[in-house]
Parts: sequence; structure tokens; C-alpha cells
Amino acid sequence: MKNFLLIIKILRWIFGVLFLFISLGLLIEQSFTASIVMIVLTTFLIPLTGDFIFQKIIKIDFDGTNKILQTINYSDLDNILPIYQQNIQNHKKTISDKQKIKLGRKIYYNTLCTSISDFILNDNEISKLNDIKIYFNLSDQQIFLEKNRISERTVKGLIDKCYADQTLTDSENQQITYISTFLQFPLDQTEIIKNKIAFSIFNKILEEKISDNRLSPVKETELKQITRNLKIDNQNIKNFISERKIKNLQHAKLLWNLDHGIFPVVYNPPINLSKGEQCYLNIHANLVENKIVHRGYSTTSTGVSFRVMKGVNARVGGGRSRPIKENVTQIHPGTLFLTNLRIVFNAGGKSFQIPFLKLISHDIRGGSIEFIVQNKSYFLRLNLNEAEIMSLGLLSSIRQYRDSYDSLKIQAMNEKSMNEVFI
Repeated sequence: MKNFLLIIKILRWIFGVLFLFISLGLLIEQSFTASIVMIVLTTFLIPLTGDFIFQKIIKIDFDGTNKILQTINYSDLDNILPIYQQNIQNHKKTISDKQKIKLGRKIYYNTLCTSISDFILNDNEISKLNDIKIYFNLSDQQIFLEKNRISERTVKGLIDKCYADQTLTDSENQQITYISTFLQFPLDQTEIIKNKIAFSIFNKILEEKISDNRLSPVKETELKQITRNLKIDNQNIKNFISERKIKNLQHAKLLWNLDHGIFPVVYNPPINLSKGEQCYLNIHANLVENKIVHRGYSTTSTGVSFRVMKGVNARVGGGRSRPIKENVTQIHPGTLFLTNLRIVFNAGGKSFQIPFLKLISHDIRGGSIEFIVQNKSYFLRLNLNEAEIMSLGLLSSIRQYRDSYDSLKIQAMNEKSMNEVFI
């Protein structure tokens, strides 16, 4: 329904602007009558002016009954009907049954809006609303139509108010259900609004939690508590969080683990592992080699030529050849492995391994990584995220290789044991 109304509004703008240009064209051609007609149509078509005029029209008191309602104070529940009765007696014209129903619906609507403005309905307010219904003999359908005018915005306003402190208590949840039921607003629609608002809040908190691209166990516990505070069903989380955010969460959690020496294990990798060796990471990478290759020779010569006879020349002198060299970049795709003892690049004939003992240094810049060993270096290109994963994993793996008692890992494992898992 909302999409349909949006389409209608867009069409009104399109035709309104079109009619405006037509009216200007007619005005230039001095077709004044047609131009005025088009301007009037434009005024009613364009939403800004058309809606304003429509609101003014419906507020016009054609039958004079609005004067009967002007002195009614809808906050004073006990005097609504007495003041109405007094105004009817002072009214000069006789009120028809149809007008009485119209007045009754207005009084019911205004009383309902006033009573529910604080999102609380007590027994007295409900009783007075029921008295109005009975006095004006309003049908259930008429009451439903009046409630329907404010039900959605009231329920949404109440839910917004309850979520203002980022916590939905059981009593607040019951209040939302009670107001929705009284206003005859569908409970499934109420749940949709609740989920929309709750996940909007949750997504903002989520962005803050992983703004540093790290998801620690403490943050996971906080996220779990937030879902409980917001009354979010954990099974529905993936239906409301985009795949991109889920991947970001998983990536942030992996980076925190790697930074603290907690590694995933790659089982049965396509490389031979020594006894006690574990494979932690396997990442696609390209080995980049810059080589100088020979492309052929160029010949230069010096000397003089002279004529021996007609049509015959002779040349005396010498020459030499020079090799043509060219810099060529060669790319060798493969898989980069990280274990607890070494780095392995598996790429057929271009494979290599670097034990941590022989690794002099490594340098990571953006999506590239360079390993330096004695008299040689290896330059590889990786995906930007995977380069960060490899960098953190390598630093922690080397740290544990040098000191098996990794205090940072021990602290991290303690932190994980005392907290909850969110993802």
C-alpha cells in the first residue's frame, strides 16, 4: 500500500510539472482561459499545494456542526457528553441522525487521541470511550475506522518511546501488545515495526562495536546482551543483518583471534607437514618476479664503401653485436600457507618454503607482502583483507615460535572462556 501511494505521489509530481509547462506555453500563446484551467489542474495535482487545499476543504464547516465541538475539552472526560448536550440545546438547527453519527465519531476520535497521547489507557478512559460509543450508537465498524486513523502511528510512537533507552522491558512489551490490541492494530504488523526499530538500533551499535575492525569476546557478550535487551530473537538475526555485515563480523572476530595467537586449523592441507606441525592459514596469492630477459642482438658496424666497377661495390671495416635486454614481470599464481613453523608457497615449479628460523624480515604494504631471507626476497600480491589476515597470523605465529608460553594467548583464552559467543 505504501509503495502504491508513493507511485501515485510521483505521478502527481510528474503530471503537475507537465501541466505547469503546458500552462506557461498556453500563456505565451495568449490562450488565457486554457492557461488558467491548466494552472488550476496543476495546483490540485502537485502534492504540496493539492494536499494543503484538500486539508483546508475538509475542515470547512458546511453544516455548522463544528461549532458544537469547539467548547469541548477532551481532557475533561467527565464533562465531554454534558457539554455536548448543552451545545446541542443551544444550537439553532435540528441535528439529523446522520449529523449525530458524524459528531459522535468526531468526539470519539478526539477523545481517543487525547487519552492515548501518553501511550497509556486506564480503565476510566476506556469506560468514557465506551460511553461515547453507546450514547451515539456507533457501530463496531465505525469505531474500528476511527481507531484505524491513529493506530499505526500510535503503535510506532509507543515502540520508539520504549526503545529510547535501547532496552525493551517485559512490562513495556506488554504495554505495546495491549495498545495494539485495543486499537485493533494487527499484532503481526506490530512485530514487524518492533523488529524494524530494534534492528535499526542494533545495527548502529554493531557498527560502533567493530569500528576498529576487531570483535573481542567482551564485545560479543555485549552484543548478546543487547539482543536480549532489545528482545531480538537470535534465530532471526541473520534475516535482518546483511550478508556483508555478517562477513564483517566474522572477519573482525578472526582478526582479534589471530592478533592474540588463537588460530584456526586447516586440516589435510596439500603440503607435507612435519611432526608436530599445524597449518593455520591458506590464502590465494601471486608470486611476482621481475627478470631481465634477452630479446636478441643488435649489430653496429664501421667502415667505408668504394666502387670496384660498374654495379659492384666493396666495403672495408668492422662491426659488433650487442644483446637486447628487457625487464619482464612474471606472475605465478599459487597458495600461501602459514604453519606454526614456516611459510610455504605452493605454485608448482615456483614453490618455496621459509622456516621462521631463516626469515630475516617481512614487509606488508596494502595488498602485497615481501619475505626477505639471506640473499633473496619473495614478493607476493594478495587480497587486501587476506594480506591483513596473513600479517597478523604471521606475527603471532612467530611470537609463539620464539616463546611457547604466549601470555597474550593465555589471557585471550581466559577472556573467551568467561564470555559468550555471538557469531
